[in-house]
Amino acid sequence: MGMFDKKKSVKPVKPEASHFTTSIGEECVFEGHISTSSSTRIDGKLKGKVSGENTLIVGERGVILGEVKASEVIVYGRIEGIIDSERLEIKSSGVVTGDIFIDRLVVEEGGTYNGRCGMSERLEQYVSEPGVIESRKAPSETIELEHPQIRAKEL
Repeated sequence: MGMFDKKKSVKPVKPEASHFTTSIGEECVFEGHISTSSSTRIDGKLKGKVSGENTLIVGERGVILGEVKASEVIVYGRIEGIIDSERLEIKSSGVVTGDIFIDRLVVEEGGTYNGRCGMSERLEQYVSEPGVIESRKAPSETIELEHPQIRAKEL
């Protein structure tokens, strides 16, 4: 029996954080909604909404202005807006401004976070209409938020 007689089973390739199938390059400016089931890397500028089932990485020159929903978010660049994720990691060069709804938060020394944090809570528990976040614990108190796309500098 020779080595050519053996059949090897082929396993499906699962995208991992080191393998990105969706990428926005440094020179790219995107406005709108991106929805993906693969790992995504943003090195350019995105104004709008990103939703994904896997890891989202914002590179050092990457900027997101808007809403982010992903299972894991790693920030080397900047996000201004609302983040809904199981895990958020802000690297030493990363800046996050806005409300986050997460299960786990990691901020490296030098990383910056400014905003409100809801641990083990989901965004859907608070949002009743765009721009308004209500607390389930105190329904009489409503907080008006300035939309991050309006207050942010133009790309």
